[in-house]
Formats: sequence, C-alpha cells, structure tokens
Amino acid sequence: MKKAQKNKTKEKFQSLPKSTKAELKIEVYENLRHQIITNQIHAGQRLVEQNLIDQYGIGKTPLREIYQELKRDELIEIIPQFGTRVVTLDIQTLKEVVQIRKALEGLCAELASQNISPEEIDQLSEILEKAKGMEIGHPDSLKILSQYDTNYHQIIYRAAQNNQLTKVIQSLLYKMSMFWFQSGFSMEDFREQFEELEVLLQALK
Repeated sequence: MKKAQKNKTKEKFQSLPKSTKAELKIEVYENLRHQIITNQIHAGQRLVEQNLIDQYGIGKTPLREIYQELKRDELIEIIPQFGTRVVTLDIQTLKEVVQIRKALEGLCAELASQNISPEEIDQLSEILEKAKGMEIGHPDSLKILSQYDTNYHQIIYRAAQNNQLTKVIQSLLYKMSMFWFQSGFSMEDFREQFEELEVLLQALK
C-alpha cells in the first residue's frame, strides 16, 4: 500500500509542468521555513522525508534540494545515519547572532538609504500600518507579526543591493525569529520591535 502511495505521489509530481514544479518547490520551502521559524516544527524535531513527500505531493529530489536550502539557512542539520532535524539554538549562539546582526543591519540600512525607491518606502509604510492594526486577541497574531517583520527587513535588504550581505544577514534574521518563538516572544515585544522599525523608516525617507 505504501509503495503504491509513493508511486502515485511521484507520478503526480512528474506530471506537473516545469513552471508548476518550480512554484511548488518554492512554496514547500517557504512553508517549511515558516513552520520552523515559528516553532510549529520544534527545535530538535526530525523531518521525515516520506511524510513530507506525502503531505506536499512533491518529489524526493526537489525535497532534498529544499533540505539543502534550509541547511544553508542554518535552520536544519542533516546527520548521517540519523536523518534531518531542526537545529536547537543555545544562548551563546544567540549572543553571537545579535552581535553580528547589529553590525550588519547598520551597514544594510546605510546602503538602503542610498538606493531605496519611493515604492519600497510605501511598502515599508504599509507593513507598519498593518502591524499597528493587528488585533491583540488574534490567534495567529505572533506568526503574522513575525512575517511582517521578515517582509519589512527583506525590502531593506533588497534596497541595499548587495547580494552577499543579504545572504548572510537573512540567515541571521531567520535564527533571530526562530529564537523569539522558542523563548516565548510576546505581543508587547513585537510592538517594541515595530517601534524601532518606524524609527528606521523615518531615517530612510
């Protein structure tokens, strides 16, 4: 029965157009990344390959390519003879992430201030307005605010126009967000975070 299910999933994926396969791969990567960062897939939890293949209807090869992307993001570790699991962040790692990110965020903001477009300024303003309007009692408020925070920073990184800097700092952002959820980041903590982002926006205008 399992073999028949595996073959059915494989045939379903292979029958998709190339563009659809690429879109599915991106969708699965972003979905897994989001679940890891928001602690829906917990630190230390194993990612079972066949379960994900069945869940997403994706092929084994593209899933393993997604694993490599998540590994480059330093969100998972692939251990021989064991499998794949979500990384666990310790306090020392967090301290190092905060130190490096603080320095690189300053550089990124400086570069962005030289290149940012009016459209990107509008996008940043829109994100902050959405964050301000978030209902405190909303069941997914923390996850949504985390996504707003990520979207905001990605606009800044794009405006900086430095691909190498973006790769490094984006990985740090993912780790930072991941720690927030693992340590019980609160709505009030996010409010303070977005107040800082408001100050940054004013400096970029």
